[in-house]
Amino acid sequence: MKHGIISIAMITAALAACTTPASAAGRTHGQWVLDASRCPDLIEDRLDRRESRRDEAFDRNRRDVIEDRIDRRESRRDEMVTRCPASAWVWQGSAWRSSMHPARPAAVRVYYNAKARNYYRYGNQNNRVVIIRL
Repeated sequence: MKHGIISIAMITAALAACTTPASAAGRTHGQWVLDASRCPDLIEDRLDRRESRRDEAFDRNRRDVIEDRIDRRESRRDEMVTRCPASAWVWQGSAWRSSMHPARPAAVRVYYNAKARNYYRYGNQNNRVVIIRL
């Protein structure tokens, strides 16, 4: 029993020593992350989806059904490609310093995947990086 408690204490101390800031390899970790709440086009798309759900819940007459169809087509076209400004990027991690961390990315183009119901952008190696899952 005593041997078990001592070994647990030693393992805990060893793990704590490995995770201290002193053991970090010079650079502090962090990354730039796209914040959807700072992108005006993504906010507009979200509000438009909410308004469309409310409007399509009740069909008052034939004209209303046609307007809903036209509105859905417009929403799909509007959601396909979105521009987010550079101010939509937020640093996550330790305190950002210009000498240690990369600069803020430029404006980004965001795409909507209707089948997967998510927004994505293209990363460094031309791979899809999912930003928002609906």
